[in-house]
Amino acid sequence: NCDDSLKDWNFPSIAWGRDSSKLTPFEKGIDICLKDMNAKPPTEILLLLRNRGVDRGLEDVRLALEKRHKMIQVMNGMTESELINSDASMGVEFVPVRVSESASLKTSFFYVSRSIESRETAIRWFDCRSGKKKCLSSFEGNCTKEKLKKLHRDQSLPPSWRAYCNYLCSSKACSCHIEGLRFSLEIFETNGRGLGLRTAKGVSIKKGDIICHYEGEIVSACEAKRRDEEHTKAGEMGSYTINLDEKGDVCIDATLMRSASAFINHSCAESNTYLFRALGHHLDEKFPFLVFRAKQDIGELQELTFNYVKGMPDGQKPIGLCSECNREHCLCRQCTEIEHKKHG
Repeated sequence: NCDDSLKDWNFPSIAWGRDSSKLTPFEKGIDICLKDMNAKPPTEILLLLRNRGVDRGLEDVRLALEKRHKMIQVMNGMTESELINSDASMGVEFVPVRVSESASLKTSFFYVSRSIESRETAIRWFDCRSGKKKCLSSFEGNCTKEKLKKLHRDQSLPPSWRAYCNYLCSSKACSCHIEGLRFSLEIFETNGRGLGLRTAKGVSIKKGDIICHYEGEIVSACEAKRRDEEHTKAGEMGSYTINLDEKGDVCIDATLMRSASAFINHSCAESNTYLFRALGHHLDEKFPFLVFRAKQDIGELQELTFNYVKGMPDGQKPIGLCSECNREHCLCRQCTEIEHKKHG
């Protein structure tokens, strides 16, 4: 059942403490946004504080980011569209997210490089104290496939999941610890399917490479259903919700908070990426990473696609046509040929 008792409960500013400048954590984040144009904007921290009950709203975050973007425009002598096209993440990602000149990107969302917990979710960081006796394992030396496989076995993860090394491991410079995008990608206008995501010019991805994680706001399945019903009533098309855990109790909603991965389109039989789950710094199976990995070599300016099978990570190639998309907005040859004949 949905518990609404905490949703409107805001903590007073004094509850969060103040630094030497007498600023609360939220105020400090706003201050960094407006004073340090070279630093990564603390968008994710501000959104998390807001979701955790700080008595400041999304509008405060939005206004601070808008002011920051205006200042960056003036400093670089760029127009608003030029600034967005150069990097849709506005400095949140370590690699730029380009926007093609033909694409029209509405910035009605907050760009995040890691998922933000909502008021109703909480990761069990120390599950070994919950009576389940599930504790993080670790290893010495560099991170290798063999050591990750051992972590997987030692931590008793589900067979289809992956293990990331964690803060107990001595390796600190491996790909497990990279947040956000691993490659420079570009948002572009597709042929009749809205916006899509592709590799940037000069960028190629090898089979098996991790590309990025699916990021958004972490919500309960009950809250996700409520939001989807609201979008349907409002006549808004499409859903950015994916089940996070295998039971479907927790979801990631990338409607208001999202990364570039939200623009990856569906292909029911010829997708070039797939999703898998992974755990790293904790063993709470309700809150894994959802990781995009390349199923094949992907060349420059090639669109990224994956199979949306019921919103669940699935690396298997489905048989026949896709019942989920009803043969609409799908990139595989079977679906596009049928659409062509239908309208041809």
